[in-house]
Amino acid sequence: MPRYHDDDSSESQPLLDSEESEIEDEPSVRHSTQWERHVEPSLATVQPQAFDAPTVFRQRFIRQILGLNPFKTSYFTLYRQLDDAGSKIIFVLGIVTAVLAGLPLPLIGVVLGRIINNFPPHPDELKHLLFRLIILTEKTQTIQLGTSEKVGLFIASISYFISAFTVGFMLNARLTGVMFVTVIPSMAFVVIYGTKQVSDLSKQATVYTEKAASVAESAIRAVQIVQAFGLFEQLSEEHVHHLRSALRIGIRKSVAGAVMLGSVYFVAYATNALAFWYGDRLRDGSAEAGTIYAVVFLILDASFVVGSFGPFIQTFAMAAAAGAAVLDVLDHPTSDIDVYSPKGKPAESVHFEKDLVLSSVSFVYPARPTVRILDSIDLRIKSGQVTGLVGPSGSGKSTIASLLLRLYDPTYGHIYLGNDNLKSFNVHSLRSHIALVTQNPVLFTGTILDNIKHGIPSREREQLTEDEILVRCKAAATEAYCDFLDRLPEGIHTKISSGPQSQLSGGQKQRITLARALVGNPSLLLLDEFTSAMDGTSEAIVLENLRRSSASAARTTVIIAHRLATVRDADRIVVMKDGSVEEDGRHQDLLKKNGVYAELIRAQQFEKGQPSAASSIRSTTRSSHKEHEDSSSESNDTIQSTPKSQGDAPKMSALTLIGRSLALSRRETPAIIVGLVSSIFSGAVIIGEALIFGNLVELLNDTTGADDVTSKIAFYCLLFFGLAIVALTSHSFGKTAFGMVSENLTLRVRDLSFRTILQQDIAWFSQPGHSHHALMSRLNSDSGSISGLSGVILGTVFSIATSVLGGIVLAHIVAWKIAIVLLAAVPVMLLAGFLRLRILAMAEEHHQTAYNDAAALASEATSSMQIVAVFGLESHFLDGYREAIRKPYEEHLRFSVLGNILLAFSLSITYFVYSLAYWWGSKQVRNGNYSQREFFIVLPALLFSAQSAGQLFSLAPEVTRAKAAAQSVFSLHDEKPTIITDRAPLDSTITNISNGDALLSGPSASYGTFGVRGELEFRNVSLYYESRPNVPALNDVSFQIRQGENVAFVGRSGAGKSSTIHLIERFFDPNAGQVHLDGQDIRQEAVRNHRARLALVEQEPDLFPGSVKFNIGLGARPGTSASDEDIQRVAKECELHDFIMSLPEGYNTEVGSHGSKLSGGQRQRLAIARALIRDPEILLLDEATSQLDANTEREIRRAIAAASKGRTTIMIAHRLASVQHADRIFVFDTGRIVEQGRHDELVAMGGIYAAMVATQELD
Repeated sequence: MPRYHDDDSSESQPLLDSEESEIEDEPSVRHSTQWERHVEPSLATVQPQAFDAPTVFRQRFIRQILGLNPFKTSYFTLYRQLDDAGSKIIFVLGIVTAVLAGLPLPLIGVVLGRIINNFPPHPDELKHLLFRLIILTEKTQTIQLGTSEKVGLFIASISYFISAFTVGFMLNARLTGVMFVTVIPSMAFVVIYGTKQVSDLSKQATVYTEKAASVAESAIRAVQIVQAFGLFEQLSEEHVHHLRSALRIGIRKSVAGAVMLGSVYFVAYATNALAFWYGDRLRDGSAEAGTIYAVVFLILDASFVVGSFGPFIQTFAMAAAAGAAVLDVLDHPTSDIDVYSPKGKPAESVHFEKDLVLSSVSFVYPARPTVRILDSIDLRIKSGQVTGLVGPSGSGKSTIASLLLRLYDPTYGHIYLGNDNLKSFNVHSLRSHIALVTQNPVLFTGTILDNIKHGIPSREREQLTEDEILVRCKAAATEAYCDFLDRLPEGIHTKISSGPQSQLSGGQKQRITLARALVGNPSLLLLDEFTSAMDGTSEAIVLENLRRSSASAARTTVIIAHRLATVRDADRIVVMKDGSVEEDGRHQDLLKKNGVYAELIRAQQFEKGQPSAASSIRSTTRSSHKEHEDSSSESNDTIQSTPKSQGDAPKMSALTLIGRSLALSRRETPAIIVGLVSSIFSGAVIIGEALIFGNLVELLNDTTGADDVTSKIAFYCLLFFGLAIVALTSHSFGKTAFGMVSENLTLRVRDLSFRTILQQDIAWFSQPGHSHHALMSRLNSDSGSISGLSGVILGTVFSIATSVLGGIVLAHIVAWKIAIVLLAAVPVMLLAGFLRLRILAMAEEHHQTAYNDAAALASEATSSMQIVAVFGLESHFLDGYREAIRKPYEEHLRFSVLGNILLAFSLSITYFVYSLAYWWGSKQVRNGNYSQREFFIVLPALLFSAQSAGQLFSLAPEVTRAKAAAQSVFSLHDEKPTIITDRAPLDSTITNISNGDALLSGPSASYGTFGVRGELEFRNVSLYYESRPNVPALNDVSFQIRQGENVAFVGRSGAGKSSTIHLIERFFDPNAGQVHLDGQDIRQEAVRNHRARLALVEQEPDLFPGSVKFNIGLGARPGTSASDEDIQRVAKECELHDFIMSLPEGYNTEVGSHGSKLSGGQRQRLAIARALIRDPEILLLDEATSQLDANTEREIRRAIAAASKGRTTIMIAHRLASVQHADRIFVFDTGRIVEQGRHDELVAMGGIYAAMVATQELD
């Protein structure tokens, strides 16, 4: 498995809550293989499957043998999805027309051979042959219309190859046979071996580009952590390290491709030398000059056709390789848990009136079969009651919820619903009666209404009107206490985005997901740490609402919680430890036992002596509820009444785009020069071919019987062989040079784009088009496409220009009367090509982001497949995906039809030129104006170069994609952050040549001497987010925090706590007032210096692909590195060391993408360790212990208390027991500080804080 892995196997963790997942042993297989092995045929199927090696091997062996494909995957199986009659008819018609397109072309060689034999020509015979030529070329190009894609061209090429040799054998079997035994093996070896090398190297390079993409994706998702810890340089270096590895392989691939192409031309020209030499030997016997010419013409073209198989086969091999992954998914054996299966009896609400019983249930994850997550557990969940599951992290609580949802089935034992085994129910029907709220809430892009109504079962939703759905969603939002909706720009219709850039507060997102769970009126409600991000008042109101609604609906509720106040009033509390039930009973009964539960309670209990807290709850809650309704949200900076337009970036001219692309490749100037010179030589080969060809035709048609004819023919054949060497050398050097330029340009563009993205303001990521999905699409696809403005395409343009200009000059020197007439067709050909180029450019610009929506939808669904499965949203996302691709597909199809009509026209022009050339040239020869030799020099000089010019238009898609990509890339590079987030040493050369001036400006980035105090002061600070310019997130806030003071920010969700942290980190600047650190306005200090003095731990910890050691070490101050001793020291402080040492590779164990191989608590502790290793002057903890169980939280609080000595610490917390020992507590409400003091002082005041404490009392 590669180090960076986007998709972790479902075996590695429970999908419901990664808290109870374990580190899996890493198999020594590629990551894609692991994913393919365990992925299920639907988003809803997450049951791990055993790998049936014999079956898979047998299926793959049969597919490869039947596919007859040398690239280990069957290309032809890609077409099995043509399941409707219309598609099959079009496919068959395409094959037939492609074959017909190839059949007549060899006849042109026969016609041309007959013309040579008729010199001096007979006018009537000449007119007849020319008429046939015109008809053939016209009809051939007309029939070929619509089949000009690679499949059609490939089939036509095969047809041409077969018919060419067939005609050749009919004309002269000996000459054709000699050429056959030399051309075919040589071409086959060159093409097959070369293509195999290119394909293998492409796969190797892909491994590293995927690793680089994984680093980029993780960094963009966690951009706040990247900026807070100054990880810009480390992650940029990690990113570019993988790109450099891909670059080295890419250059080898360029060399392999270049040598293959050069070898193809070498074989073709060397074969010509052999053919003319051997044809001369047959001239006096079985072959006339015209026959020799016809055979050589046919075999020459046929050899080039074989050469063209290389790119075709490479394209098909890449398609087959990509299709193999998809086919393996489609062919995966169906799991017993299949949401699409009609099997099983339908579940009804009446079934849930009976108890849920777990009978001797054991469960293990296949990745670690020796570790039992549940160990022979017996548990009864009574219908209509509230059951609480509590216990340490990893005790099996969330696994039980996963089993109830049938995301997994027990390894041993059974689960019953009444008397029915849970497996006997239809999966989709069963889940339609169950709802889930997870600790890390998942929302989808759309309106809040769209997200809530996902909770209504699909069949029921189809029967409701939009008004009825709206009423139900509003009622569910009220029950979930989504009071903040009234303050949003468009209320429940406000649009939000998924992912980390959706900066609703954690509590707000949890309440929305709770509303989604409640709107469907589920019979079984599973709540997994669903209030971990809520403030005490909100939690109390939500719990009370749930208590009333559950009682009235006789709903069965299971609450999983670390915050024990959440389950205090449950009908039954089950205490779990190590996969077994330790205790169960009601709250008071368990306290009397003085066992595990009592120990957990003591870890979260407030100190005694504040009776006023409990007594003030009744008087305070009602007033605080009203105050809460007026509070503003600090996190609505990303919520807008209407999506903001990205704004059309200034359009750049093609010359500007090419100039900036070449400027980025300035370091490869020597390679560009080599490539240009080589391209000139490769283009000039056609000129040399014309000169040699004209002389050979004249000598072969010689009737004088001169003695030196044979020696002259041998001389020109030797020149042909020399031309073959020139072609080999020029194509090999040229394509290698431009391949190097292209690979380096791609690396620089990816690197600079990634760096530019990480430098943007935090608010920038909230703008439309700047989600991490869209940015990753731009980073990957645009960076690859922009190489079209350099590299092979640039070399091709120079080569073609050389051949065309050289051909025109040579033709005018040799026979200007013939040349000047033939040139009349060139403008028509250029016009056709220009029109197609223009249409494709318009299509590319129009569809540049057309499929991004579909890609983002697919990414969103697959990354949240657990919620998709639980709420039965598979069909919703599939329908949405089809709709997202339908419109751009239809529009692109119209563009393609028109473009291919013009392509056919531009290609057919070449054959009209052939007809015109032979008619006009033969007339000039017949009139005695020019000799036969001169005519056959002009003919290939113009026509072969004209054919090569036709290739220029085939580059139109690549050029238009490159232009659109360059526009997108350079627009991104021109983005300027308001707050210069990093002044790390960017490559100044790259920056200057890309943008014309440096991205970075301002004070020096040198760190100098860090401050030693850590005194913080807010002076009349106000903050307004762009989306709500009239509602302050902070309103005239002033406070001072002394050096070494331990303070806490508390308050309801949206009160302004996190906004204060964001200002301290300088993610935003205040609209009014000042933030001072050690007496200096923080805007006067370089941002990187300022942030180096801080360390941040967020509520939802973000980790990066890499080892445990790597992730902890990232917290070290910029410019320093953490020693192994330091890493182990902080790990011990955070109660992580013993766990880490139990892992397969200890501190070198991979944490997976986003830390997916660790539980929530483990991720949180690792994030705290990352912060502590920095030894910051100010430690910022934003709900840093929200995902920890009671005992672990107590240990971490001790570690934080010890680490806080001598440094300023600011904690945001909803669990008030964790801040009761703070030196001062600031109570936020409606963007202001309304109370401050010590815990006992605030409780005695009987205000907002006292009310919040009362809601969390556990006695």
